[in-house]
Amino acid sequence: MILRYSTALLLGLALMFSTAQADQKVTFNGYELHYIVINSTMLTPEIAGQYGLVRSGRQALLNLSVLKQRRNDVAVPVPDSTVVVRVRNLLGQSNRLPMRVVEEQNARYHLGSVSFDDREVLWFDIVVSIPGERDFSFSFSQELWEEEA
Repeated sequence: MILRYSTALLLGLALMFSTAQADQKVTFNGYELHYIVINSTMLTPEIAGQYGLVRSGRQALLNLSVLKQRRNDVAVPVPDSTVVVRVRNLLGQSNRLPMRVVEEQNARYHLGSVSFDDREVLWFDIVVSIPGERDFSFSFSQELWEEEA
């Protein structure tokens, strides 16, 4: 499902994502995968409500962006990229995380929401598919803390 969001929302999300943690990215075959997980309480109630995002102290938002590297150091979104994400905990329980695509003029995000327990460590196993390229697999873990909504 592709959703078209307002520039204000995406600028707000980009600002939050850029200030929440240092740049988290991996490069592969001339592409970049940018990734971040934030507590959904970082979204304002208005933004969460307007776009149907769950805002809860025990709900995290995963944001992924797949970009093509260019010679001038400006990366551009890959319009036909797809991602499959599995989330697992330390007990080995694993679930596929539903992702939705948000597109803007110069941006494309894959967003997914995941519930967690306070101080839970979750592993995110990601497979990026781009037509004509080999799939790229990447995993990372993050400890999540419950926050007041």
